[in-house]
Amino acid sequence: MPDKVSSRPSGAGPGWVSAHTANGKSWFGRSGIARQLVSLAIVTAIFAIGTRGKYLSGANLQVILSLAAIPAIIAIGLHQVVVFGGIDLSVEGVVALCVVFVGFLAHNKFNSNDVGLWIVPIVVGFGGITGIVNGLLNTKLRIPSFISTLGMSWVLWGLAVFVSKGQTIPLLENPLTRFVNGTFFGIPNLALVATALFIVIQVIQDRTRFGRYMYAVGGDEALAAQAGVDVDMTKIIVFAIAGIFYGLSALFLAVQLDSAQAITGNNLLFPAITAVAVGGVALTGGIGGAKNAALGALIVTALNDGLILMNVNPYAQEAVNGIVLVVAVALTIDRQKLGFIK
Repeated sequence: MPDKVSSRPSGAGPGWVSAHTANGKSWFGRSGIARQLVSLAIVTAIFAIGTRGKYLSGANLQVILSLAAIPAIIAIGLHQVVVFGGIDLSVEGVVALCVVFVGFLAHNKFNSNDVGLWIVPIVVGFGGITGIVNGLLNTKLRIPSFISTLGMSWVLWGLAVFVSKGQTIPLLENPLTRFVNGTFFGIPNLALVATALFIVIQVIQDRTRFGRYMYAVGGDEALAAQAGVDVDMTKIIVFAIAGIFYGLSALFLAVQLDSAQAITGNNLLFPAITAVAVGGVALTGGIGGAKNAALGALIVTALNDGLILMNVNPYAQEAVNGIVLVVAVALTIDRQKLGFIK
């Protein structure tokens, strides 16, 4: 297929231009990371002063990187759906069922199963399948992604509880335990995995035809289709990639906890969406990249860690996160793409 996206189709308006000029290729533009780096610096300075330097200790910085890794992986997957103008609310359901799969297939106390390292492609593959289903519901049945993924989340959550009977499945001698909980020159291995994943996705977004297609769909879906982009296939692939990231996150969570239970997927969606918004990915689509999602997860984790060190009331911490989300959306949303607010 010729690369038609690089040329502006007849009758294309400003929406087409925004799909190409705001697609995250500029590291310090509107979709870049300058604002996020400043925000991270401010958060660090405030808590460093408030905790009398304890915040900047090597041990605490290692904790921040470790805690930020899995939210970053989830956010990197989620933000791709947001970039093309959709939303994926199935995160918690996908993680819940994938975690239960890990519990029953890895070495555990409930059965004699032990697939060893095959658990990685199995769980990642299942996550990808759930993403494909999300994509088909959105593109073939024309169900808005908000509804289709929310419904999928409840379906998968229900299956996770049904299959596991709500029980906790202890894991035994998992070959991934040492890697997941280990460090490399003081840097948590999962932080390095998250970094590698964000670099790979960022390169795809910046340097490949598929990346241009993704931003074109997010900038103006009708014009992207007019330019020859297979919009439906692009969406399905993006949903599948997001599902793969959720499955990988589920595997890491189960290994970290040395157990599998459906509730492991709880309370993952809000931090992921907050990370995406705080990182500078516009919820209206077409703006932002993997670098934004990863940095957003780091900022949110650093903020929460600082609040904990300063003994801020947990309910107040939730209020702060809510305020951060609203402010982040207000700063990143592309109002030109909103005909009216309702």
